[in-house]
Amino acid sequence: MGGRLRGGRRLEIAMGFIAAIHLVHDDLPLVPTIDRCSGVTFRYEYGTTVDGRRLQFVSAFGGETTAVEDALADDPTVSRAVRVAAFENRDIYRILLDTDLELVPDHCAEYGLFVFTVTSENGGWNIRVHLPDRDTLSAFRAHYHDRGISFRVTQLYDSSASDERTYFLTERQHEILTMAYYGDYFEVPREITQDDLADRLGISDSAVSQRLRRAISELIAATLENDRMPNDSR
Repeated sequence: MGGRLRGGRRLEIAMGFIAAIHLVHDDLPLVPTIDRCSGVTFRYEYGTTVDGRRLQFVSAFGGETTAVEDALADDPTVSRAVRVAAFENRDIYRILLDTDLELVPDHCAEYGLFVFTVTSENGGWNIRVHLPDRDTLSAFRAHYHDRGISFRVTQLYDSSASDERTYFLTERQHEILTMAYYGDYFEVPREITQDDLADRLGISDSAVSQRLRRAISELIAATLENDRMPNDSR
C-alpha cells in the first residue's frame, strides 16, 4: 500500500485485486426473466430502499420491449416493473424486489469492495469488482455460498497491473459501440449497417466509421499483450 500527500495529509492507496464473478441461483433478481429473454442483456444500475421496499433500476439492451415486459410481469423475483425511460438502444426499468437474495449486499462497502459492473449472462449475473485483498474475496464468496448461490471467479488479477488493461472511450465512442453491439452490427450477417447507425445518431456514415475504428482500436490496444505481437508486425 502506497500513498501521496493531499492537503498536507497522506492519502493511502490500496492496490488490491480485480475480479470477474459469475453468480447463478433461480431466486436471484431477474434470473427467470434472463432465462426467458436470452437475446436481452440486463445491466444492474443501482438499488435503494423506500418505505421498507427494496427497489432496483436495471437497463435492458436488445430484444422486443413487449417480450421483456411480459417476462417481467411473470417473474416471481420482482414486481411492479415500470419502464421509466426509453432510448434508442435500451430501456430502463424500476422494479420492486420480491426475493431475499441480493446481487450486491450493502455491507460489502464496509469491506472496501467496489462494484464496476453487474450484467446478465448465461442464466445468471456477472459482477466485476475491485477487492482490497484476498480475505475480502473469501468473505464475499462465503456470503453467497451460505445462501446457496453458485459463485465462480472467471477472472482475477492484481490491480497494480491494470494500467496496461485500462482504456478510455469518449462518451460518443461508448454510445456508438453500445448501439452497434446490441444492434448486432458485429454479427454475421449484420442486422444493422453503418447507414442505420448514422440515421439513429444523426451523423454521417463517415463519422460512424471513424468513431467505430477509433473505439475498437482503443479497446484492442488495451486488451492485446505487447509481448505477444506477431513478429512481422514489430
